Amino acid sequence: MTKKARSTEDEIVKAAYTVFLLYGYHGTTLQQIATKAGVNKSAIHYYYRSKERLYKIVVGQITGLILSTTFDSSSERERLTEATWFLYTELYNNRDLFDQTIMELYPDDWKQKAKDLNTWLEL
Repeated sequence: MTKKARSTEDEIVKAAYTVFLLYGYHGTTLQQIATKAGVNKSAIHYYYRSKERLYKIVVGQITGLILSTTFDSSSERERLTEATWFLYTELYNNRDLFDQTIMELYPDDWKQKAKDLNTWLEL
């Protein structure tokens, strides 16, 4: 894969992360992500095929952040606050989709990951 292609993919994922955190799954459009990433919407389809795939990547990043953060820096705490807010809203608005995504991301231990996330939210 070329450096430019990797950069485009990275920009799309960064934009998706930002937009999903702001608007949740149902409030996000591929056009919003494309605009934020500075790419044509067709680039999203080319690299990721669907909003669901990008959502899965973002949920994976967020669960990874929450379950492995050591809270060493203020920027980590800020990202964690955003991620926690995203989890609360997605679990309220899109519980079925979120649970399905966790099952796909962690097929062998999804129940434990879901339990860990719920424990985290209760803190």
